[in-house]
Amino acid sequence: MSALEKLAIGLVLLIIVGVPAAAFGYQHVRTPSNHEFTLVGRKSTWNPQTIRVTQGDTVHLRLTSDDVAHGFLLEGYDVAVDAVYPGKYTYLDFVADKAGTFGFTCTRVCGEGHHQMWGELVVEPKI
Repeated sequence: MSALEKLAIGLVLLIIVGVPAAAFGYQHVRTPSNHEFTLVGRKSTWNPQTIRVTQGDTVHLRLTSDDVAHGFLLEGYDVAVDAVYPGKYTYLDFVADKAGTFGFTCTRVCGEGHHQMWGELVVEPKI
């Protein structure tokens, strides 16, 4: 077998193995983890109102609004956003390094029920 034939066989094997491996690897990177959450402000509530993660998880928040501008504050984690606008997304990442329950609230007066616009991050201790 000549060197050119060996090279051709090697390239064919690389394509046969490499293309599916690359495709599956890309899907793994693109698949959202269970640590990604979209919080939607609407009618004086955050939806969802409870987020659960495990201590040590990197949390990815995607904030948006369906009605008016809202603010966002996650107590205990120094995570805040001045404005979350309707139809736009604001992204926050942080490590949930403290176990416990931490409240999040709207920091902009957004309507009649603003004082009820809260939720909680529950960080379960890592076992």
